[in-house]
Amino acid sequence: MERKGYALVPLAMYWKRGRAKLEIGLAKGKKAHDKRAAIKERDWARERQRIMKSGSR
Repeated sequence: MERKGYALVPLAMYWKRGRAKLEIGLAKGKKAHDKRAAIKERDWARERQRIMKSGSR
């Protein structure tokens, strides 16, 4: 890989005539603000589950 900020991502793997074949894709990583938004959403979903669990008792 020569480009910073990109990653090779395996999309599919299969066997053909005794050899493994791999389909790959090039993906661009998340920016810092995207990561923060994803973390915030994940934390809120976790907190929401806790609230729903404790509310049903």
